[in-house]
Amino acid sequence: MSNFKLFVLLLVVLVASGCTVTYPVVGQFDDFNEVVHGEIDHDLIAGTALIRVEAEQTDFRCSGTSRVLHVPASNYIIPGRCKGQKGDAHLDCSDGRLVKADWEALSCTQGFGAGFDQDGARFSFTFGMNEDEALEYIEQARADVADKPQLPGYRPKETREREGFATGTGFFVSKEGHIVTNFHVIEDSSNVTITWGGSDYEATVLKLDRANDVALIKIEAETPALSVASASSIRRGQDVMTLGYPLVALQGQSQKASFGRVNSLSGIQDDIRFIQIDVPVQPGNSGGPLLDNEGNVVGVVTATLNQLVTLRESGTLPQNVNYAVKSDYVIPLLPDSKEVVIDGRPDEFPDIVLKKESAIVLVVTR
Repeated sequence: MSNFKLFVLLLVVLVASGCTVTYPVVGQFDDFNEVVHGEIDHDLIAGTALIRVEAEQTDFRCSGTSRVLHVPASNYIIPGRCKGQKGDAHLDCSDGRLVKADWEALSCTQGFGAGFDQDGARFSFTFGMNEDEALEYIEQARADVADKPQLPGYRPKETREREGFATGTGFFVSKEGHIVTNFHVIEDSSNVTITWGGSDYEATVLKLDRANDVALIKIEAETPALSVASASSIRRGQDVMTLGYPLVALQGQSQKASFGRVNSLSGIQDDIRFIQIDVPVQPGNSGGPLLDNEGNVVGVVTATLNQLVTLRESGTLPQNVNYAVKSDYVIPLLPDSKEVVIDGRPDEFPDIVLKKESAIVLVVTR
């Protein structure tokens, strides 16, 4: 990941005629050198909209939906009238950022608004212009923000330098307190604390594998343990999941579960160390276990495809492309240096969550 990114979102108005229309949305951050743009798919009959935006300077994209909160009385009198409607939109970003925006309609397909991300960075936007108008808006926005500082980004090491701490996820791999996490979660930290079972534990760093982005740390406690199986048996299309602690400062310290599938058995440029997955992950999920439908660890959640690089190289944005280090690169770090498989029976994911959640820990580094 690169620096803390952000983006903007937007929303559209609702109802009236009858079909789905697509139109641009463009905006800029008030205090940072960042311009965002994308499009809105607006179902005029249902009054719903899907929003997709991308940031030019930072490597994130966002998507979400909108809703109408206020309809003027005059709109019920004049058929097809949307002016004055107000609503909000909520978007999730590829870097874990969450954005909320409020908007007001000028017509059934045009409007404007403003919003904030979870750190309070304000942005403004407009939607519903034609393509030429959108390009003009973007050019003007670029000029307006060119001399402003870069939008902050998220990475544990940089976050520690800025805020004094950062967070990630880890999981027990022995009954003696051994924990696997990502190398980049604890990189250059002077103190590693594990939050587990309502208590905090000081952790000792035992092994580091920078090349494969994995690490083994340990606390002094009797603990549950996840089974670690070779990733050699996984298949494309297979259901997988992860448990972890994304964005604890915003979403809280309750454990979150995310679900998806295996998309590829290799990573960027066919790197065989990685599995490509579409399991949604956010900052803080790093270091969490990738679990198969038997509850075995087959990988360690590691990264999201760099949005900006992909945009520059191909002209398009990747859709939910994430990666996990294969468990085969974790096994050599395990305390007994061998693969351990506890359960080989398929299970429902809700049951796996209940069985495995006690083996997942919050990693706090300073």
